Amino acid sequence: MNIGSRNNYYDILELNANSAQHEVTKAYERAKATYSGDNPAIYTIFSEQEARELLGLIEEAYSVLGNKNLRSVYDQRLLSGRFQLEDLSYAAIVTASKQMFPEPKQEEKKAEYKKDTTFEKEISGREEWSGEFLTKVREYKNISVQKMSETTKINSYYIKAIEKMDPESLPAPVFIRGYVVQMAKILGLNEKKVADSYMKVLKTNTLPK
Repeated sequence: MNIGSRNNYYDILELNANSAQHEVTKAYERAKATYSGDNPAIYTIFSEQEARELLGLIEEAYSVLGNKNLRSVYDQRLLSGRFQLEDLSYAAIVTASKQMFPEPKQEEKKAEYKKDTTFEKEISGREEWSGEFLTKVREYKNISVQKMSETTKINSYYIKAIEKMDPESLPAPVFIRGYVVQMAKILGLNEKKVADSYMKVLKTNTLPK
């Protein structure tokens, strides 16, 4: 892998542009295992900082290529050859995707669910937000993982990882907070409060200190 080709997500995951979606997932898992800190051989080739950067790029590449809408926008730009490198960045692709695939109107996002006064009070007074409680709220509000993925444009793989707080499957920390903010927004929660608490719980319970 070449760090210099950071905007070519196919190069990062060592894929062809016509690779099937299931091949993207396999390539991601293979690349993550190869460049993980658990593989001591990686440090004979790259420094610790370079290894961390590579893992970040792998997560970024999968965030785009693992999402049908983002991949569609990325492919159009990459294959046309008419866009600058900055137009192929993660931020630029996400922005373009929102323009091409606008989010449903707010009223269309709301799922029908029977309100539980006791649980509503628990939600409003909640100070510690773990993945388990996020799952509980999502299920209470009748929002499936698939629906959450379609609305937020977050790959369902990451939604499940965030809810399980699974360090082996979570994206790079720089993306986690943004994903939690988007999920909290769809659930009608205080986005900053939830994201701040989630990151604190994650760091305390799962991430290396």
